Amino acid sequence: MVLACVMLAMQVEAARLLFADRYDQAFLEAKARNVPVLVLDFDGWSSDRGDRIEFFYEDKEFLAATEGAVLVLASQDDHGEKAQRVDGAERMVCPVYGGISCRSHRDVLPKVFADFGREGQLVSPLFGVADPDHKELGRLEHEQRPAAVAQLLKEASRKLGPGLARGDYLRLQSGLQEIRRLADLHEFSLAVAISEELQKIPGAFTPQQELAAARLKLDQAGRSASQRAEELWNAGRHGDALLELDDVKASFGRFAVAGDAGSRLAAWEKLAEAKPFLGQLKAHRAARQLYLQGLEADRKGDPKRAVQALEKLIRSYPESRFAARARPLLAALKDRR
Repeated sequence: MVLACVMLAMQVEAARLLFADRYDQAFLEAKARNVPVLVLDFDGWSSDRGDRIEFFYEDKEFLAATEGAVLVLASQDDHGEKAQRVDGAERMVCPVYGGISCRSHRDVLPKVFADFGREGQLVSPLFGVADPDHKELGRLEHEQRPAAVAQLLKEASRKLGPGLARGDYLRLQSGLQEIRRLADLHEFSLAVAISEELQKIPGAFTPQQELAAARLKLDQAGRSASQRAEELWNAGRHGDALLELDDVKASFGRFAVAGDAGSRLAAWEKLAEAKPFLGQLKAHRAARQLYLQGLEADRKGDPKRAVQALEKLIRSYPESRFAARARPLLAALKDRR
């Protein structure tokens, strides 16, 4: 039975060409990435010259060129539906073109006509390229080879200048969503780690600007936590203050607040007031390490290792604040298994 399910899952093909669900959304993404929009309309296609639509799904040069664009598919026909993996999720899509539903590729036609129609007509097959502000940058009409369309797309990209590749855009979008979710849960260590990974993606496009804003909020959270530790220390709650400041030091990566917390913590640990709590601080660090191992393993798709780390944490440090946070996560992981 398990083998049958695996084989069935393998039969669901992944989309080779990925189309925007909505026309307006395509141009918003294009503006965020500074890339052209490529409209594909295969209606009326014939194969008299031996050309096939399938070539566009197989041509490496064309597929590489589409990484620097947003694709829109227009077609007036209804072909039914089939299952397909699109960006890692299974969806019901058009069985002829894939990627989106027939309803989607029909709905864009009026807007494609508004941008690319001439003298009351929309010639198809059509390959039209526009900038993020809907200005036409070039077009090819009737049946074409993928290489010709790839060249059209490359010329449009050169006019716009450097843009953000689709793969990097998706990484930034999903990473930003995860950073915000983790920050809401006060899981700052993993949020900061993800933000530092995303910083390696070159460019200064809209998603990178959003990343900078997200990192500013993380920095503010670190400074608030550091201030709270200071207040606890001044209130005589030295043990709580040590744990709070130690979390800032460990959780905020390369932020200046982490370095400042480390310097202040080192000074506090030398004071007589801290001595009764140093054993608790040591256990806190060990518990946190196990907790973060569990989070990271879960993020990387290794639930077995995540469960092992969290179970060890709860077993070894049952009174730790990290054990309290680990218990619901562990239960969720076991439910998934």
